[in-house]
Amino acid sequence: MQRRQEALAGFAFVLPYALGMLLFIILPLLTVLGISLTSWSLLDTPKFVGGANYLKLLSDRDFLGSLAVTGLFTLGILILNITVALALANLMNLRLRGISAFRTLIFSPVVMPVVAWALVWKFLLQPQGPVNTSLQGLGMTDANLLLAPGTALGTVIVIEVIKSVGLNAVIFLSALQGVPGEILEAARLDGATRWQVYRRVILPLISPTFFLVFVITLIGALKVFTPIWVLTGGGPSNATTTLLVYMYKQGFGFFDFGYASVIAAVLFVLILATTVLQWNLRRRLVFYEE
Repeated sequence: MQRRQEALAGFAFVLPYALGMLLFIILPLLTVLGISLTSWSLLDTPKFVGGANYLKLLSDRDFLGSLAVTGLFTLGILILNITVALALANLMNLRLRGISAFRTLIFSPVVMPVVAWALVWKFLLQPQGPVNTSLQGLGMTDANLLLAPGTALGTVIVIEVIKSVGLNAVIFLSALQGVPGEILEAARLDGATRWQVYRRVILPLISPTFFLVFVITLIGALKVFTPIWVLTGGGPSNATTTLLVYMYKQGFGFFDFGYASVIAAVLFVLILATTVLQWNLRRRLVFYEE
């Protein structure tokens, strides 16, 4: 009797989460997969076309281009965000005067609304705005960071990193502060240099946190949409058109919901595959995982 009551209580606690997963994740996902097998615009009824939309991807140069842009954008976010976050965390871990104000300054962009943040930067990066004008005064006569295809993607990456790096820096800071001091002291007594202590002791100890930051940064980069759309709209010349932006254009620009759903399915598979790959590699990359 008691076991049955415990089982019912456990089921009651799990039921809301299970219903939420079913209604807001599983059913929408299955619906998207179903729509991807149809030809459906806003002006007509859905028509089943099987895998025609998926075959269309193979010859769609714009899709392949957006896939390449997504890869470059994600790689840039990963390298720059994690590197800067780790450096900032080490600075914030120092016992210096005014360090609390510095920590607040680093974290403050994280809590700003995304649209407001992007609009501020769009104003600063106008062709005759303060940033481009300053660069032109330094000799870069053609400086136009957001409207030049060669610099637009890198500029968006930097803006996104400035917006989100504070969160990763705080996560790294908590990991650094959790490293036992006696282990560091023992390494120094054994004659290890500061770099050796950092590389051989500190980094392995915080590797679980490093793995966590890597995963959430990768998935977050693949899902970035609002800053890109507000800053560039995917331009110039599709230089900043990621998969999400391309999906939005197909669905709400050309009203081709079937093809947009195919792109959404590809993005889902891409995120799932990278997550599974990272999870399988964690035992080789993560030390002291509890």
